[in-house]
Amino acid sequence: GYAKVPGRVRATWPQMIEGYLLERERLHVVMVLVDAEVGPTPIDVNTLEWLAANELPVKVVATKHDKVKSSRRDQRRKQLAEGCGLRTQDILWVSASTGVNVAELRSRILEWVRPPSA
Repeated sequence: GYAKVPGRVRATWPQMIEGYLLERERLHVVMVLVDAEVGPTPIDVNTLEWLAANELPVKVVATKHDKVKSSRRDQRRKQLAEGCGLRTQDILWVSASTGVNVAELRSRILEWVRPPSA
């Protein structure tokens, strides 16, 4: 996303983020938020490809469900999944504004971050 910081500071972020993700011992999941109305953007696609290439666990959450017209949602789900290189059922659609699937997202987050049973 956009941040109001000097470019020289922003330029250090990719290396910092990559280091964190690659060196994190107990990383359970990386959630990638994709704007359902807009995206996936080239940055989203590059991020997903990088995560896959580094064999990191990824879950995609499509935000702004409410911004996509109901008549276009099925088509948009297919487009978004294809753009992310996933199946439609692999993406959870949510809307903070209307609350669509927010409870489901909370439930899944708890499931995703729960350590495996011994």
